[in-house]
Amino acid sequence: MSNIYRQTLKGIDEIAFKSGNLPLRLVSYLLVVDGEASVDQLAARHQNLPSLQAVLQGLSGQGFIEVAGVAANVVDIGQMRVSNGTSMSGFSGNAPQQSPLYYASPPQQTQSYAQPGNSLSGGELDLYKSNMIRDVSALLAADAAPVINKIQACRTRDDLFSTMMGIKKIITIYASRDAAEKFASRYSVLSS
Repeated sequence: MSNIYRQTLKGIDEIAFKSGNLPLRLVSYLLVVDGEASVDQLAARHQNLPSLQAVLQGLSGQGFIEVAGVAANVVDIGQMRVSNGTSMSGFSGNAPQQSPLYYASPPQQTQSYAQPGNSLSGGELDLYKSNMIRDVSALLAADAAPVINKIQACRTRDDLFSTMMGIKKIITIYASRDAAEKFASRYSVLSS
């Protein structure tokens, strides 16, 4: 039997924001963890990563990854039926596929946004942060708190843009690439 690991929010945060100062060689181990493949399968796919099992156990001990299951216990839920006979194959993952995102309309882009170094007014920055917090809450649910703290700590447009790009990586890993692209497109005005 071989463990199946998944990245924790700390691990996703490390990939997106480089916040834990994890050495680059260990980040490469963290990146191969997908929550689906067992350690044995990962070792077969990534033979260039020596001592994979020992390193993953170390990353688990530090809280970057966690055991999601054991290869022998993986069940194909597509074959399972609920009490009314409906197939379970339509259900997937723990993150919502299509989360409705509710947020106030951001302020209209003005000429001042296009000039480098300009910061948003306090009210505009707060509105973007508020909208971003609502979006992150809808996409990450119970795991949103550390990301929300990063958003709240932003003091300038550049800080918020940098944080948004890291959050985009987290959403790609946690939810989907499509959700991450939609999230980033809502806040593209921050890049100018």
